[in-house]
Amino acid sequence: MLVAAGSCPNYEIETVRSALQETLRPLGGLERFLRPGQRVLIKPNLVMGKRPEECATTHPALVQAVAEQVRALGAEAIIAESPGGPYNRQILSAIYGICGMKTASQNSGVPLNYDTAAQEVSHPAGRVVKRLTVIQSALEADVILNLCKLKTHGMTMYTGAVKNLFGVIPGTHKAEYHFRMPDAADFCGMLVDICTFLRPTLSIMDAVVGMEGDGPSGGTPREVGLLLASANPYALDLVASDLIGYAPGEVLTVQDAIARGLCPASAAEVPVAGVDLAPYRCDFVKPKSHGTDFLSRWPKWLSRIAKRAVRPHPVIRREVCVGCGECARLCPAKTIHMKDGKPDIALSGCIRCFCCQELCPKKAVDIHRPWLMRLANQL
Repeated sequence: MLVAAGSCPNYEIETVRSALQETLRPLGGLERFLRPGQRVLIKPNLVMGKRPEECATTHPALVQAVAEQVRALGAEAIIAESPGGPYNRQILSAIYGICGMKTASQNSGVPLNYDTAAQEVSHPAGRVVKRLTVIQSALEADVILNLCKLKTHGMTMYTGAVKNLFGVIPGTHKAEYHFRMPDAADFCGMLVDICTFLRPTLSIMDAVVGMEGDGPSGGTPREVGLLLASANPYALDLVASDLIGYAPGEVLTVQDAIARGLCPASAAEVPVAGVDLAPYRCDFVKPKSHGTDFLSRWPKWLSRIAKRAVRPHPVIRREVCVGCGECARLCPAKTIHMKDGKPDIALSGCIRCFCCQELCPKKAVDIHRPWLMRLANQL
């Protein structure tokens, strides 16, 4: 249950190497979690092709530092991710390049995964889903190192250790999961199911510079200056979300984990070793969609009525949009269609997954909050 914290003021590789060592020391070092010859999956957050300085993805310096340590310990490592959208070698290569993973791979000597095979697996213990489609590299790993990013998120409010593992679902299958589980509580329960299936060996969070506002890709970088780590991803998310100003009930993955007994009910109950977190506390600007999670706790018939009045919805900023059609192509509910070279959203069918906002390469999708929602948030 222990969460370890270490100061890391920047992404200079020597700074990150040193900070990683200091952060993992209270946990027994990386050597406690793997043995020579084991197959190790290094799983960063690569939501889409974003440059490291945009702070939407796990920084390549952390990936490199972890990969170097894994190799030094004699394990067989691979860096793997399935970003949103099509999952093929060409797309992977482009995203790896933009996100700095090719450099991290070259510098560390740890290869990148280009195997796009996936397999459907049974998960009888799942609460929301009993079967999952998972990329082959995750299924073949003896050890999973979950290198997540501290960010806000339009649908789930927060992205951390648990949410990062959605990246083992092949890109095009992600849309199916969104469509099958449009309710945020069900979707977040599914995320916890994925985590209970994979059981990551160790989660390490890049909280050097996080993202606030309309994350996970369209928000604003926010300096924090930390690395966080834990063998318990649920406790890590509880501590990290508390660090940036979220109550446990505001993050549905945390709420679900608490309900299942996977972590305590309060961050105050989680032991933290390393640096004192008090000086690093900062209230992140929350996404515009924040404030409707309480509806998930209402009776379903009443929740449906209320959601029509207060739920936020995506809006295309036509002056920014370049008409690439990515939002239409990737919309899980297929409610976005191109009209006169620009996307048109049929809100009657919109499931509010905000994939369009998350995956827009030009940040041309904004989240509109109805006046009733804005008023409710002020009460």
